[in-house]
Amino acid sequence: MLLGAAWLALLFGRLLSPGRALANRDILLFHLPLRVCFRNLVAGGVLPLWNPWLNGGQPILSNPGYAAFYPPTWLALPLPPEYALSVLAMLHAAIAFAGAWRLARRLGAGKGAAALAAVGYTGSGALLSLLEAYTLFCSMAWLPWVLALGDDALRRPAGGTWRRPALLAGLALAMQLLNGEPSTVVISGLGLLAFAAASLGGSAPAPPGGLRPVRIAAAWRVLVPPLVAAALAAVQLLPTADRLAGTVRFGGLAATEATLWSSPPERVVETAFPRFFGDPSRQGEGLFFGRGLHDLDYPYVVSIYPGLLVTVLGGAALCLWPVPRRAAWVLCLAAGCFLALGRHNPLYEPLRRLLPPLAAMRYPERFILLAIAPLTFAAALGWQRLLDERRAGREQAADLPLALGLVVLVTAGVLTGVVYLAPATTAAWLAEHAPLPFTSRALARDLAFLRHEAWAAIATAAATAALLALCRWRRPRAGLLSTLAVALLAGDLWHYGGGLVRTVPIAEYRQPPPLLRELKPPGARLFVQTLPEERRLRLAGGDSGLALMRAQLARLLPYSAALWRVPYALNEDFDRMLTRWGAATLQVLHADLRQQPEMAFRLLGAWGVGGMLLRDTTAAGLPEDATPPRPQPIPLPVPRRFVPDHFRMSVYRFVPQVSFHPTYASALYLAHSQGFAVDHQEHCVRSDAPPATVSYPLPPRLLTFKDAAGHVELRYRAATGGFFVVATTFDPGWRAAVDGAPRRVYPTAAGQLGVALPAGEHRLVLAYRERLLPLGAAVSLAALLAVAGAALPPGRRARARRAVR
Repeated sequence: MLLGAAWLALLFGRLLSPGRALANRDILLFHLPLRVCFRNLVAGGVLPLWNPWLNGGQPILSNPGYAAFYPPTWLALPLPPEYALSVLAMLHAAIAFAGAWRLARRLGAGKGAAALAAVGYTGSGALLSLLEAYTLFCSMAWLPWVLALGDDALRRPAGGTWRRPALLAGLALAMQLLNGEPSTVVISGLGLLAFAAASLGGSAPAPPGGLRPVRIAAAWRVLVPPLVAAALAAVQLLPTADRLAGTVRFGGLAATEATLWSSPPERVVETAFPRFFGDPSRQGEGLFFGRGLHDLDYPYVVSIYPGLLVTVLGGAALCLWPVPRRAAWVLCLAAGCFLALGRHNPLYEPLRRLLPPLAAMRYPERFILLAIAPLTFAAALGWQRLLDERRAGREQAADLPLALGLVVLVTAGVLTGVVYLAPATTAAWLAEHAPLPFTSRALARDLAFLRHEAWAAIATAAATAALLALCRWRRPRAGLLSTLAVALLAGDLWHYGGGLVRTVPIAEYRQPPPLLRELKPPGARLFVQTLPEERRLRLAGGDSGLALMRAQLARLLPYSAALWRVPYALNEDFDRMLTRWGAATLQVLHADLRQQPEMAFRLLGAWGVGGMLLRDTTAAGLPEDATPPRPQPIPLPVPRRFVPDHFRMSVYRFVPQVSFHPTYASALYLAHSQGFAVDHQEHCVRSDAPPATVSYPLPPRLLTFKDAAGHVELRYRAATGGFFVVATTFDPGWRAAVDGAPRRVYPTAAGQLGVALPAGEHRLVLAYRERLLPLGAAVSLAALLAVAGAALPPGRRARARRAVR
């Protein structure tokens, strides 16, 4: 506990201060706005069913990105959301540390080796890099627990004792599901399968406690944790599955999108030389040399460095040493590398088409986590074997890792010599990989950086080799050696990974940019044009993380205005979770932005957009690609202009005339041909009846009105009836009732929802509900009660039964 507290304070100490907040890549772009919206609804006493600030309105509970059913999400609600993300990051780091310690101890490691595993897992560059994606970081904290408990269940003798760890493994897997990151569930599932497959009839030594290798008859137990997890997480899974059926993910993403950020094979060198391609955390200073190597010239998993000691010991353990679960670690390593290569692997695309879950996922590089984590645990178990062999008088067991360490040391020396003695060769390499323009000043800066890193690599390799050389000497005690090993690994990981935890003053998130003052009238929606080239925004000098965050705020990318309750309409589908109606409207908008911008402005006006942040060419009324792009060595920030939308309509409106069409295409055609003048004539889809047009010559009178985010209630008086339109995204979960009697909700040509109202004075209620949420909640509650009862130790279970009787 003391080691964990000290180590995590060293890694995440900057997050302890309430005046600092996380600023890693997707925090501002995605995760923080979602958490702010969720908390704002709860703090306002509103059930968090519908988010009115994004995409013109979108469901919450069926979108796993909100982690609405993940228990730590609710624990952090009393905190300011900017600080809550920091607290949750530290909490999950502690969970990961404890889980890694538990897994290593279960597999026979002593305290020193367990400390090596815990420090190596929580401080590895791969895990710290996941703060860029955040939910990945939180989910991977549960991986060691899934593996430890799953292995426990697999290896227990026949009888009922295996059920408790199997159920607890299912609970840990359910936490990953509820956290909303499916790729980590795949990683954990593959890890469990590797443990089961590698241990069938295995001859590995039994760990302490007399647990035996898995028999074929017990291998089916590996199915219990996923089934339990699916039942416990049904409250999230069922609504999400229902929603996915209408999204672009359902049929599988296009290969170009699904394989974006595939891991290049050259990255393997980073397991020994983490800054061979420069420092990704200093990209803004031009010190990352990934041009042409990575998609978007930047890695998805920023660092894969596990520590040189881990690389050396893990390599030795996986190659020759019979460490516990060695075959399982090898299988995990192979599977992780196979999937992470993505499009660089010719078999990935056929496999992706074969497996629907894989077809719906993006960024294969994230699967590198399945390779780095086993390397860490194999290294810890290898260290334990080294100590055991040394205790038995076989100090020569250290020869293999020592040889590997010396190979790395010699390689580091050769590379250092190249940097100093062959500057032309180094300059040619930098010209190929460094950011452009590549000037003489940039060359001098990059050479100085590489020389400094070359000496750092030599020092790390020399320290590692010296430690392994000490293992060949009988004098030092095992406890001292383990202390030195943990200290060396901690220092190594801190040096190379400390910069991966990025923070900014929390005030940066709380001060809206001046651009929002131009959005008039207050309450109007905002549209921000998506500019793919800004994903590679390059900034120089100073605190590059702070500069990048400020640049993203200034451009309101892509959800950041939601931090100040400024609603968006038709913004970027960042997580690809827009349902059919929202995605179709977004497609129409993008087509109009390219071909006839004024029509796009009219469509945005129908969504209540009062201001648009556009590129200059679009703002001038020209197609966005009308001006041929000038060849630029570096993608420069695209000129932006804030333009008011003079076609803005009210988000809530009674329309004098409505036309019903049998198909969406016909409704869209007429609405488009009329310039989206839908405040005069609305066009709706009604496939079960012939086309018709209904007029309401006398406009209804609105008596009272209330919108509580997913619950719209109004009283009106109409002499001839009316048709009420809400400019929010149509979804099958919307229900309408007039004085308690159900009314049909129609999708409009603009993807909004409309209701035909009877004449007279009435009360209309529009409410959003997730269709499968009640069923999912019932399944989860039943599973939770069953797991709670079954997970009790036998003695306590019997006492509980007697108490019930």
